[in-house]
Amino acid sequence: MPVQGYLDEISATHVQGWVRDSSDPQARVAFDVILDLPEAPRILAHGIADAYYPGLDDGSFGDARYGFKTPLPAPLSPEECAHLAIRPHGAAAALERAPKFQGYVDQRSTQHVSGWVRDRFNASTRVPVEAVLPTPDGEQILLTASADNFAANLAQLAIGDAHYGFSLVFPQPLSEAQRDALIIRPAGAAPLPLAPDLVTSFQAVSFLAMDIVNNCNLRCPFCLFDYSTTRTTSVMADDVFDSALRLLPFVDDAGFWLSCLHEPSLHPEFLSFIQRVPRQWRRKIMFTTNLAKRMPASYFAGLAESGVSIINLSIESMDPPVYEKFRKGARWPIFKENWDRLTAAWSAAAAPPRLRYIAMAYQSNLRELPGLVSHLREARHAWQIEIRHTYDYGHIPADFRQAEYLHDADWAWLAAELAGYTPDEVILSQPPTPPAHRQGEVPVFPLSAGIEWDGTLSIGFRRPYPAKREYIPSGNIRAVQDLDAFFLAAGRGR
Repeated sequence: MPVQGYLDEISATHVQGWVRDSSDPQARVAFDVILDLPEAPRILAHGIADAYYPGLDDGSFGDARYGFKTPLPAPLSPEECAHLAIRPHGAAAALERAPKFQGYVDQRSTQHVSGWVRDRFNASTRVPVEAVLPTPDGEQILLTASADNFAANLAQLAIGDAHYGFSLVFPQPLSEAQRDALIIRPAGAAPLPLAPDLVTSFQAVSFLAMDIVNNCNLRCPFCLFDYSTTRTTSVMADDVFDSALRLLPFVDDAGFWLSCLHEPSLHPEFLSFIQRVPRQWRRKIMFTTNLAKRMPASYFAGLAESGVSIINLSIESMDPPVYEKFRKGARWPIFKENWDRLTAAWSAAAAPPRLRYIAMAYQSNLRELPGLVSHLREARHAWQIEIRHTYDYGHIPADFRQAEYLHDADWAWLAAELAGYTPDEVILSQPPTPPAHRQGEVPVFPLSAGIEWDGTLSIGFRRPYPAKREYIPSGNIRAVQDLDAFFLAAGRGR
């Protein structure tokens, strides 16, 4: 059998990669996982390579469903991992191992360089990297670092524990010629390749997590914000919003959030705030809403024609008692009325915002989720759907955790039920595994920023576990005159 494929990853608990029969793209290849010890080789597991593999989705490899991630029956030692092999049934030899180091340089500007790298076959280690500038006499190592930052894109692609990122800020800016000559390499190894979509300009901020109010109309039991001391609703003033608008040129598309923790529709000027943003910049706007506050049809017509990039909608169930159990304080008839009005407005609009649905996964709605995903895609204009685990904060009731949190077998069942969708269509955000290595809080370019209703400006610092950001107050947006200088200094830790 003519085989294409690689053994991409070995850990103590699983093997991962892809394989296909190049003479029959519709076939799914069966294989054995072999511990190929010289004295006593033995088969540890069997598998079929039929899972979606993101690296094959450029159209060159059939339907891209040639991947596998096969658990091992018992943890292996590092010495045993070195002798692990994948032998496809009908093939003359085991799969070739991919190159030891995997990664890319994603951004290389005159101010910084960032990307990711990992050792495929020792996934728990953190690879030291060097920023090297060739010189007439040899080379100059400008900076070194450990590739141990959390990278959200790697988590989405299920690449190890996703803590393989690096970001280096140069003490002094480079010339453009030096920028183009700079290489990044694992210490003592070949340079990392440049990403196909390499960014060569310096971007200080990727997204702004703003809240135009400080409250929510619901009290969901899983909410990551503790509302126990919130008694009144405060709203953002016009001058604060105008100061925040200066960040529009800095952030990515969909990177200017009108809400992060709270419900933006509580602001009486919510729609007018959107309308005050110049039309060419509205592609930067994203917000999250629960549709639990009754709104007129004109509100949804305004949203449909607004030109904003993405709207996140929250829903766990179409069963009214289950919906109201999770969205505490909401009423299903009001939500359904709003939802129908939104659906009608989206159907009538020429280019409405993309709808991204977010559903929390629990015991009470687990079996409903596959059907809910299908309904959202077929009847409710879903661009993307995320099924999400709970950020387990201390204020979440213990009885709720005990009764509702999913177990590993539940997540495995759900993953199998949703296996027919690509990661761009459905994101299954499972509980992260605590990494063996824990970094401290560090700023990583491009930064994130946060602005509260009163203008309090914070810088986002990435934390390794749970995979989230911690925002450290750094002043007020109205007082910052030079945004470039402010963010560059923040990223350098000054």
